[in-house]
Amino acid sequence: MCYRRSFSVLIVLTILLTLVAGCAAKTTPTPTPGTSTGGNTFTVTASGMAFDTSTITVSTGAHVMITFHNNDSGVPHNMAFYTSSAATTVIYQGARTTGISTVTYTFDAPTTPGTYFFRCDVHPNTMTGEFIVK
Repeated sequence: MCYRRSFSVLIVLTILLTLVAGCAAKTTPTPTPGTSTGGNTFTVTASGMAFDTSTITVSTGAHVMITFHNNDSGVPHNMAFYTSSAATTVIYQGARTTGISTVTYTFDAPTTPGTYFFRCDVHPNTMTGEFIVK
């Protein structure tokens, strides 16, 4: 009788260990870093004659990479970065692309911290945002 109880306990323990091991194997893995350059890689979409973001923040002097999706069919857009909203001094001016299309813009951010300006040069009054360099 003692043998039978020990055997039952052993079976229960085996089942519990199997369940615990199975649960441990299904835990969510820690994400591995991608090819991001320290938070200076972005995706921006133009859709409905608007950018999907009004602020982009980067590190001083960082190499910036923006994957730009133009989802407005037959409409040209771009992203251009300026020192101010007067748009007289260019930091970087991306090529215009007519949607639906995707382009990649790469450039170096200013080395001086501050709040700069970005816009679509085709729609300069409606598609704008802040380019913050920290």
